[in-house]
Amino acid sequence: MKKKFYFNSILIASALSFMPLIICSCQTKKDNYIIEGSNAYIDISKISRVFLHRLSIGQIAALHNMYKIFYYYDNSNKKQYYDSAYVNGQKLYLRNANKNVEYKLNFPIKPSWKQEISKFDNINIVKSNKPSDINNFLNQYSFDEVDSAGDVNDEWYSILGDKRKKDFNRNNDPYFEDMQTVIFRLIQDTELNYSIMKSKYLINSKRENVITQNLFKNKYIQASSWLNDEEHEQHRQWFKRFLVIYLNKFNVNVGDVDIDWKNAKIVRSFSGTTDYIRFKFKDIKDWNGKSLLRNDKKNIEYYINGFRTYATNQKFGVGNQGLKEELPLFNDYVPNPLLEIDGMKFMNIIDNINYFVKGATDINYWNAKGLMYLFQSFKNEPGFFKLAVPEYKKNEDKEYKIIDFEYTPYFETNQIFKAIVRVFKLNGTYKDYVLISSNFDDHGHRLKGLITKNALPNELKASDIYSIRADSEPIKQGIKLDDFIDKNNKNSVFRYMLNESAKKLENIFEYWNNNNKQNYEVANLLLAKDPFQLKLLASYLNNYLLAYALENKADEVFSGIKRIDLNIVKLPNQPIGRLYLKMDFVSYANNQDFKFKSKNEKIVKSVYLYWNGFKGYDQQKYGNEYFTIDKITDGDN
Repeated sequence: MKKKFYFNSILIASALSFMPLIICSCQTKKDNYIIEGSNAYIDISKISRVFLHRLSIGQIAALHNMYKIFYYYDNSNKKQYYDSAYVNGQKLYLRNANKNVEYKLNFPIKPSWKQEISKFDNINIVKSNKPSDINNFLNQYSFDEVDSAGDVNDEWYSILGDKRKKDFNRNNDPYFEDMQTVIFRLIQDTELNYSIMKSKYLINSKRENVITQNLFKNKYIQASSWLNDEEHEQHRQWFKRFLVIYLNKFNVNVGDVDIDWKNAKIVRSFSGTTDYIRFKFKDIKDWNGKSLLRNDKKNIEYYINGFRTYATNQKFGVGNQGLKEELPLFNDYVPNPLLEIDGMKFMNIIDNINYFVKGATDINYWNAKGLMYLFQSFKNEPGFFKLAVPEYKKNEDKEYKIIDFEYTPYFETNQIFKAIVRVFKLNGTYKDYVLISSNFDDHGHRLKGLITKNALPNELKASDIYSIRADSEPIKQGIKLDDFIDKNNKNSVFRYMLNESAKKLENIFEYWNNNNKQNYEVANLLLAKDPFQLKLLASYLNNYLLAYALENKADEVFSGIKRIDLNIVKLPNQPIGRLYLKMDFVSYANNQDFKFKSKNEKIVKSVYLYWNGFKGYDQQKYGNEYFTIDKITDGDN
């Protein structure tokens, strides 16, 4: 019979005497788990030896106490997990109500560590089973010291060396008998997928990550959500559990830590780019629940580092004033989500938001108004947007659906908008979240700023674009619509952008029944309900034309022209090969108008024009222009 996992076991049968009784038996097989000795098993649906043989014996005991990896079958042949594990004399014991079992693992494990002073007066980590006192790990540091390093790095070890007047020997990359250092190292290993936190080690027999499947890296979540939300209780538990595992690399016999989350505080880094959580331990207990924490160590504060803050001008930030959201962030609910965008037959979008991000002056770099129009137009198309439900949430979440998009006030440049994501639960309930556009992927993209100069794209400089800059002054008064729309100037920006919009649809066969537009009947558009070709054209018009700051007031980004609506006008005598359209330039309702469509909007100007070039179009009669402007009116005239 092939051996997989097996242990020689010593059963200590009497709860009173705890005298060892050696149990001998042949190999036993239960549910494909094979062991040798007693009826004791390792749950390889949770973890495998790939991970276990990278741990010390104390870490294996801690892992069981946190995740219950050892089990047995009771007299009714029902699977039961051992209540707890502990280490005594470098032997691993499992226990339940009436028995203890000693496990002699038949695979190699890592030795414990011990911190020592070398003959050269350096602080070294050596392989040793000698016990360490957890109280020696508990050292107070000022926030200045913690934040100046921010992580376990050269700066941090310089601080440690100055305090202890000794150098730390970092050969083979150990961590040391210091609680703040251990915390830093746990967070760093998690972020870098390093050491025992490497995902390829944390696997079960099917090579799945089970015990860390809901791992939430600090860089993806706000400290306020991680600390306070009920949804993140499991993440606080994760930190505590793996902190105990990391501590037990040393022979400290720490069974559990009790953290005072209620009185923990959020502290902003001096740079303003990250947040910390400051906390104290209520208690630190051994394998038997006995306190190890001395009274003189109870008021020491420690810091969990690396949390994301949005109150910054840097990547993912929304400006120093921070978030102004009533709904929770979706990416505080699901770590680092990716909004997948499938243009389907409408656009050749490759994967995600990156498709829309180009160089600063590139006309194909989408702005918030253009992207808002496009996304609003196709948000209800099945498959256009996709937010995957993580494997570990499939037991509670059915679907994530974008129900709306809105503008945001961040940076006062209109380069960040947001999606409203509805989380549908398996129990029939739902909850709404916000997903900011800079979090649509993990690149922190900002959209194109407003062009303040009435000039063609090849005449623009980066300084002509009002965008996020550290030295940004308030936006100046925008371009007058009458100057921008000049019916008699065929070389105007308006004319150029009209043509660029038309070109985007002109030669794509999928738009015209797998044929040329010249062979497509205008009647198809007249008879269709909300034709997608018109929605695409309107999206490009919004993107190209409203890249310019039209009619905005000085100091007010959210003023002037907000949207261009495009509608078909049916004529009594429909011309052949031409579609009559009305372009409405719609203003903001007020300077706090962040909706796609709102009450109190006004049509500032309307442009009536023919879209040329359909089947039967008479080029000799009407010319070869994509559009022919018929008339321009003010307001709703």
